[in-house]
Amino acid sequence: MNIMAKQRLTENVLLCLLVAGSLILMPLLTDSVIAQEDVLPAEVPESANIEEVESDIPLAPEEKPKEESKFSYNPQGMRDPFVSLLVTTDLEPRGEGVAGMKISELTLQGIQIGIGKVAIVLGPDGNTYSLRVGDSVFDGKVTQIAGNKLVFEKIIFDAFGREKEKKSIEIYLHRG
Repeated sequence: MNIMAKQRLTENVLLCLLVAGSLILMPLLTDSVIAQEDVLPAEVPESANIEEVESDIPLAPEEKPKEESKFSYNPQGMRDPFVSLLVTTDLEPRGEGVAGMKISELTLQGIQIGIGKVAIVLGPDGNTYSLRVGDSVFDGKVTQIAGNKLVFEKIIFDAFGREKEKKSIEIYLHRG
């Protein structure tokens, strides 16, 4: 079979399918057209009053205004949704005085040199405290008191309470 014969055969098959499809769809289309004609409104004579015609048309039911539902929220016993969950709080109770203060809360006010060096620090409570090498604060220990700085060793723990790393923190004396 050559190419021309295949093309004619394909055209004939498509034509047959088109005719068969129209024979199947024709009764369905005519039924829907007849059904639509039954629904069309009757013609209104020209002498009819427009108000009479409008009164025959049913009106849509009026919507009743819905009662506004008032939402109330009682936060008692619930956490504040605006407070970050990532902020950690101190679970350990702090000690009294300088032993209960964090390194970041201390300000170096001066260094006293005599029989050994003593660092004078100001706490967040407004009181001054003296620290020597080896003294502990809440989150570290004094390792060195130099000419114008106080050096702490801070131990950082992981989530399981194990020692993760040691960090050296220096607080400098600011002269104003």
